Formats: sequence, C-alpha cells, structure tokens
Amino acid sequence: MKRQETRLSSAVTDRIIALLEGGPVEAAEWAKRMDRLEAEWGTDVYAVLLFVLTHLDFSGAKAREHWGRVLRQWEQLNRDLPERVDLRVAVLHYFLRIQKKLRNPAIVELRILRRTQASVVMDELTRLHNFRFFQEQIQTEVRRTNREDTTLALLMIDIDDFKGFNDTRGHLAGNVALRRLAGVLKRAVRETDAPARYGGEEFAVLLPNTRKMGALKVAEKVRLAIEKAKVGLEKGRSGSPLTVSVGLATLPGDAASAEDLIEKADRALYIAKSMGKNCVKPFSDERREHVRLDTALTGQFSLVDSHRHVLTTLNVSEGGLLFLSEEPPNRGSLAQVKLALPPGGHPVEGVLRVMRVKPVKDGYEIGTQIVHMSHRDRHRFRIFLRQIKEGGVIQLLPTARARRSTASGRGVAAPRAAKKTRAGKARARAVRSA
Repeated sequence: MKRQETRLSSAVTDRIIALLEGGPVEAAEWAKRMDRLEAEWGTDVYAVLLFVLTHLDFSGAKAREHWGRVLRQWEQLNRDLPERVDLRVAVLHYFLRIQKKLRNPAIVELRILRRTQASVVMDELTRLHNFRFFQEQIQTEVRRTNREDTTLALLMIDIDDFKGFNDTRGHLAGNVALRRLAGVLKRAVRETDAPARYGGEEFAVLLPNTRKMGALKVAEKVRLAIEKAKVGLEKGRSGSPLTVSVGLATLPGDAASAEDLIEKADRALYIAKSMGKNCVKPFSDERREHVRLDTALTGQFSLVDSHRHVLTTLNVSEGGLLFLSEEPPNRGSLAQVKLALPPGGHPVEGVLRVMRVKPVKDGYEIGTQIVHMSHRDRHRFRIFLRQIKEGGVIQLLPTARARRSTASGRGVAAPRAAKKTRAGKARARAVRSA
C-alpha cells in the first residue's frame, strides 16, 4: 500500500480535484468520468478519489468495490430525500453510516487541499515537480506505455560546472540561477512533459508518446534555450553563462523498466559530460570503431528550428560523416541529415552531432558523429558501406570540383566507377535483393 503522502503526489489527484471543483454532477455522469479515468490510469483512480474525500487509504481494487456501493447508495439517497445530494454527501453518508469507517470526519476546503498537495509534489526552490513526484510519475508512465504499446523518452539534464559557479558567486546566486534555469526549462517543453528537479543541479523530463528522434529535438531545444537565456549573467556580470548537458533514453527501445530507463539516460548524460559538455547525447550500445570510406554522397542537413542546407560528404563510416557545406553549424549542435544513396537507392535519414567545424576554401568541412538512425535506415546505410568495400557499387569520390559544386549548391562531382569483378557484381545484386 502506498503512503498517504505518495498517493497525494499522484498526477491523477489534480484531475480528481478539478472534477470536484467543477460543481454538482449527477451519479451517472460521475460514473462515466471515473470510467474514463480508469481506462487511462487504472483502478488507482478510485483509491485517489476516496482518499481526497475521506483520507481513507484503500487499494485500487478495494476502492473500486466501495465506489460501486457509493454509486448505488447515492442513487438511493436521491430517491428518498426531497433534495438531491452531491458526491461528497453520498461518500460521507456511506463511510459514516454504512461502513462506519469514519468516526470524526472533518471538512477540508479544496483550495487548502490543493495547497497541501503542492507542498508534497513541488520543489520549493524551482517550483518544478520534485523527486518524489518524478519517481511515482515514471512508474505510471512506464505502465501506460506498456499498456498502450507506445513510447516514452526520458531526458536527464545536468548544469555544467555548477559547483564552480556556486563557489565563486555564492549559494544565493546559485539558487537564483537554479530558479531562472528551471523557468527556462519549463517553457521549453510541453505542459504534459512535467519537468522535475531530480536533485541538486540535475533535472529530469519525461516525454510521453515520444520516439528517440522527437526526444533529440526536444533535448536540443532545451539546450539551446538555456544557452540563449544566459543564466548567470544577470545585471551585466562578466563570465560565461550556465549551460547544460543532456542524456536521453527511450522505452522500449533502450530500456524495459523505469529503473533501466533512468540508468540508460544517466549513462548517456555522463558521456555528454565527457564529450565537452553543453551537448545532447542519446543512449547507444554501439562502442566499436568504424572504418572511414571516401565517398561524395549528396544530401541536405538542417539544424533544430533552421533551414535546410546542401551538403556533400568527403568520407563516411558507420559512426559518422565528414562533409562540406557553405553553412557553418555550431560545434555540439544536432543536425538532421538526409542522404541519397546510389545507385538509385532510397534516401536515409539520421541525427548527427557536429564534432568539429573547419573553414576551407569553398565553405566549411564539418565532422559529425551519428547519434541516431532508424533500424531500417541504418540497415540500408550498412549495406551501402558494404557494397563500397566490396566494389559492388559506383563509388563517388570527393574532388576539388565536389568542393566547388557544394559551395555553389550545384551538386557533386562526376562519379568515378570502382572496378567491378563478376563476383563483385553478384555480391552487389545479392545485397540489394536483401
């Protein structure tokens, strides 16, 4: 059985209180509303309803039994009494006169209950949800994700070098920065995402019904919003603003349980810190080194909330791309890339992290690391790389002309055919048929 404080921290409590504040509703309408909540949250909704009204603690199944009896008693009261009664009177009558579980009931104003609830589930400093709420909410969201066969993403966010900021500016300034950064974070995500203070300078955001590609975009949006807010530079102070590192993981793709999801997102956060901070890192099991293959694929890339730009690759591997473009992205930013694979193959898409940007004669040479690609596109990309290694496809090689063409947006250099053997052609056909 959950403790009373934990039950008050349930997200459904707010829904229940909102229904109660909506005014008198007939028994049949309350039955429909509770049925809808049960379909969304399970039988715990009945335990929450009865706890809000009586502070009696029941399991979900037992509370559902009492709810059925309350409804029947409520209808009987409305038939016997000259004036109709509402839900609160019906519940009070049932537990005071029928079940006799209440001895000295007290009337609690709903706004006071709301204030009590807020003190249990909210972090006083940042006004975000607290760790207790997050722990219960992630379990609820995991159950719902499994029940509805959807996806759930988790962002773990840590302020970079916050200890140094506190040591030099003082804890009062640190608290002000935490509160301001929390406000930026809350505005950067959806209302349903419910960011929470995980502890100290670390935050967590649950993203229901969000795949990894969408979570990457949200994470980069959060990172950029905090970077642009220049938290810590208020009142013309000198120095560097606070930034954040973000790790993310998804369920069921990366994890199978709430605990596993937290662990994977936290591991990705650790890697983001080790990569230079102020960046986003999704969880990945791939740890191998990849061979680079010179090729000049054409495609497009776009940064978060930005326009598309033409690119031509210099070399590619399973781990990343080196390409030319006339547009210089910021180091650490995420780019969504679309590549056309010859000969006549379907394009592949992925999310890349910009690791280095080097000015060259006709634009910029950009080194990137692949952070996400769908299973289907990664399979196609690996087949293409295998074909290059085996000499089974026409291989486009970067040349000076490719650099000039990319900068002008006219395309790529003429392809140079790799030497094909009869066996190589047969392998290529086999790979393409696969």
